[in-house]
Amino acid sequence: MGRLMRRLMEVRGGRGLAAAVAGVGLCAASALPATAAGDADPYVFADGARSVAGARSSTDAQKLRTGETYRSSLGTGSRGTAYFSVELDSAANAYASVVAVPPLGSDVKATYSDGISVTLQDRNGNRCDAEHATFRSGAYPRPIAAAAERLVRPGGLRCQTAGTYYVVVERKADADSTRETWGLELKVATEPGLVSPAPTQGPEVWPSASVRPPTGSGAQRSGGTGFNDARALTSGVWKDRIGPGQSHFYRVPLRWGQQLFLDAELGSEAGDSARRGTVAGALDMELYNPARASVAAKEASYAGDPTSAAFDPLPPVAYENRHLMRDDEAAMRFAGWYYVKVTLNPAMAEKFGDRASGVTLRVTVDGDAEQAPDYVRDAGEFQVTEGDLADAERGEGGAVWSEDSKGSGSGAGGADEGSRSGSGSGSGREGSGGSGGASSGTAGDSAGAGSGSASSSTSPGSGAMTVLGIAGIGTGTALLLWLGVWRLVAVRRMRVRVR
Repeated sequence: MGRLMRRLMEVRGGRGLAAAVAGVGLCAASALPATAAGDADPYVFADGARSVAGARSSTDAQKLRTGETYRSSLGTGSRGTAYFSVELDSAANAYASVVAVPPLGSDVKATYSDGISVTLQDRNGNRCDAEHATFRSGAYPRPIAAAAERLVRPGGLRCQTAGTYYVVVERKADADSTRETWGLELKVATEPGLVSPAPTQGPEVWPSASVRPPTGSGAQRSGGTGFNDARALTSGVWKDRIGPGQSHFYRVPLRWGQQLFLDAELGSEAGDSARRGTVAGALDMELYNPARASVAAKEASYAGDPTSAAFDPLPPVAYENRHLMRDDEAAMRFAGWYYVKVTLNPAMAEKFGDRASGVTLRVTVDGDAEQAPDYVRDAGEFQVTEGDLADAERGEGGAVWSEDSKGSGSGAGGADEGSRSGSGSGSGREGSGGSGGASSGTAGDSAGAGSGSASSSTSPGSGAMTVLGIAGIGTGTALLLWLGVWRLVAVRRMRVRVR
């Protein structure tokens, strides 16, 4: 700063002064995060996420603490497997989730089978569970997530004791795929046991009929970049604009006994119907539960006319759903935030232009809230609090998307409105079984204060606000320096005239 001030003090003419001030502006601009200019990898990691290196072996695995979020990375080949450790008790169910964030852009190549596998195993090498997440038929990079579980149940034969467990993350990459490093976000969440014996069978019947989607003009709510800044939604019609290659995240609070119905419509633009061509899997929609485990996924092709994708009816949220045979139904096992990821295929830019497309989400949360299971302690993120409901009404979260769609696609944020209008998955699981837990204590549906995801959520446009704050500081500093130098030059000129 002293050197900069001396350089400014030497300025004599207006042109030199302007150049100096411009230099200050450039210095301030260079400090801005890359996401301000539409970075190709815009995923916002959790606030305060600690960096941790994945080990090449279980012996050197660094420890993760339950309930905390971590950031890491994953390469390919010999560096395509990472070990982490976590200490678990013998009473709580545990869910180890991993979000993989590959680099985006037209120069990044991927195949349908590229992805990650997440395995949770005990120190004897027994596999508790494993889940895979891939790009599926949409063979292009985008954030994907998988979660492996450890369920405590009466009569369980493995992974039931307290001790050290290992989270193993392995990357699957085709020989022709881009070999760049992927970012990782890791978290191990625990679900407390029940006071009384847990149910051992799933529901025999549940409402499986579809409901009529809400209608109306809808209100604007731009999605977030990932799980941490996902835009909160309630029942209603919501609009967004998504660019080719972009993934927008949303979240909906579901209480015990409530059922979620959701469809996404990709709108058409003037002239699109006159063009020839179809983009298979143009719109990709995936649902994740509060443990960030995949629930269901749907795709819709686009040929110039409006098209939509809707999830098949899912059961109301119930503890005993974990005993259902189908993965998508079993995943509706606890209350909390359910996350929706909507992605626009980058191939849309080739056939219909490199611009953002309008997407309409029609959300229905059906059914009255029921009493929560009798947990031995506060359920943490596996519940919906009054604060969560308020966040959904306000539409907390979301991101400011760049209009420049090159590289990662485009998004037109638009002004969000405070009001609302209207009233087959790409993952596979192995080694999963049963449920249960035991101990003593109670917790209600609204027990605890604040959002269950408060530790990993960001406020609306927090990244953009940070950018604006830094820019404001830089601009303000430059202005003050300019005024000071201007006054100094003026005083010196006056002195020369007097002499």
